[in-house]
Amino acid sequence: MKIEQIAATTANKRTITAGLTAALDQQGLIHGAIKRAGVWRHHQDYDDFLQEAYLVYAQAYQQYPGDPAQEAQFLPYVFQQICWRMTDLLRYQQRRQMADLPTKLPGKLPDFSEHSVVLMLLQQMTQQSSAVDQLIIREHFILGRPLSALATKYQLSPRTLRARRYYLRQRLAKQLATRQ
Repeated sequence: MKIEQIAATTANKRTITAGLTAALDQQGLIHGAIKRAGVWRHHQDYDDFLQEAYLVYAQAYQQYPGDPAQEAQFLPYVFQQICWRMTDLLRYQQRRQMADLPTKLPGKLPDFSEHSVVLMLLQQMTQQSSAVDQLIIREHFILGRPLSALATKYQLSPRTLRARRYYLRQRLAKQLATRQ
């Protein structure tokens, strides 16, 4: 190899630093990809996701086979890369939260032997539900504890608990409507 060829190949090598510099010019794309993945600015870990997105952009910039500065296909490519990475991180976070839940929830269930339709339905729902749903049914619906306290105690996202509570309410309402 000649010296000119070596200089040309080293000049074509893109670095992570160049990728991070290019990422600073595409902040709208990065924030949009994070938002598309379902992470909003008020999310407690938004800054961590943002930092990870910048790193994903820089890695994609470095590993892209063509010239990222010249090719129009690079922006959709990197947008998708960021979305996938954010989705992976959210799934990992959710699995970690589910693994941290105790296998046996503390406290006993109240006696469901009464003939109350709602209590019987809650008992059925408890037997057929996930650990988070059981937690909401027992601690929130039956014992009346606020979701914010449950989120803190079990280290779960308040947004997840509210979404599951909404789902459980809809399910309970549907079952009550069919019984009448």
